[in-house]
Amino acid sequence: MKKITLTLAAISAVAVSTTALAEEAGPKSVHEIIRRESGGRLRALYPHTKSVYYVNAQNRVSAKVVEEARAKMEQTIRTPIGSASGIFEFQSPKIYGELSLYIIDDEKLPMSLVAPEGRWAFVNVAPLAKGRGEKPAFLEARVKKEMARIGCLVLGGIGSVYRDNLLGFVDSPDGLDKFKDDTLPVDGPLRCGRYLLSLGVKPYRDVTYRKACREGWAPAPTNDVQRAIWKEVHSIPDKPITIEFDPRKDK
Repeated sequence: MKKITLTLAAISAVAVSTTALAEEAGPKSVHEIIRRESGGRLRALYPHTKSVYYVNAQNRVSAKVVEEARAKMEQTIRTPIGSASGIFEFQSPKIYGELSLYIIDDEKLPMSLVAPEGRWAFVNVAPLAKGRGEKPAFLEARVKKEMARIGCLVLGGIGSVYRDNLLGFVDSPDGLDKFKDDTLPVDGPLRCGRYLLSLGVKPYRDVTYRKACREGWAPAPTNDVQRAIWKEVHSIPDKPITIEFDPRKDK
């Protein structure tokens, strides 16, 4: 009975604490308050990790659209993806890092191709710009969807157990239009992590500013909360630790 009472009391305390945070938050979420009071979050890379790249080799679609698609994939698989600009040579494409996804513009090539044995793939904006793709909004949406689809495939997220998603059967630019956006099913990106680890590409760690200070790699503080955390972690104690040695007990 005592154990049950203690458990209920602990749950009540957590509930009260959460409610208090929620009331303090107002329109903001509890997570936003916790994130603010911990100094925000920083991205930490593992040492000696290898890399993969998205390489922009076209000018029809803005670099902003390509970057948004790259950043979303990076956040989805929680693994750093580098960005570069280059020239695509179909016979022997240059591989940036361990694996490269090219975004190209070539009327003679299909809308996408994945070469897993060569560790490269491309998304071709030329076929995507036909039909509905003549409108900029449609073209940008198609490019983002195809970059998510082919990016997931070349990064190791082959297929999905779920129906009607970007990792299913898509055989034309029009096939991309039936999907609302470039969101992937949850199981595809999970497979990416395992495959990328086999290439030596490690995921990043998402840690609080406080934890980064304690680990010794946090950048200089940029706001009052971070300055307070920095001072707290790096300050010298007012009362230095003293160690008493008793030869009769400590032998």
